Amino acid sequence: MWELWTKPSGRKNLPSILMNKFILFSILLISLGINCSEEKQVNITSDAYPFDSETKENLFYSLLFELRCPKCQSSNLSGSNSPISNDLKREVYELVLEGKSNEQIKSHLVNRYGNFIIYNPPVEPATYLLWFGPFALLILASLIIFLVMRRN
Repeated sequence: MWELWTKPSGRKNLPSILMNKFILFSILLISLGINCSEEKQVNITSDAYPFDSETKENLFYSLLFELRCPKCQSSNLSGSNSPISNDLKREVYELVLEGKSNEQIKSHLVNRYGNFIIYNPPVEPATYLLWFGPFALLILASLIIFLVMRRN
């Protein structure tokens, strides 16, 4: 079998090795893409969360899409079926039934779980690095590139 990988002179056949690695890498990427695209959404039926008005129901479902699951981190509450997301869904449901507004519910959850629960955290001293860090890194990288090119 080793003979297939070597030329008659004993050296490895580099183009065939690279082609094999490329094929294996492509298969890996395709399989990862298929696995990632099969993400299942949890269907929340109105039977599980009955409402007396359509406005409350719309508020509830919009909040489920706007709020982040604390466990999943990259998923909203509607797309998660973890125990904490189910607790949060129930809590949001109860707050909506109490007649709380969108902002009141969000502020209640931010007080309890922190800014992580919302996808767009406010601009405040605790989140300055999050909001302005990428721009600072871009300016720093541009300055370093400028100085290196100027030196040459």
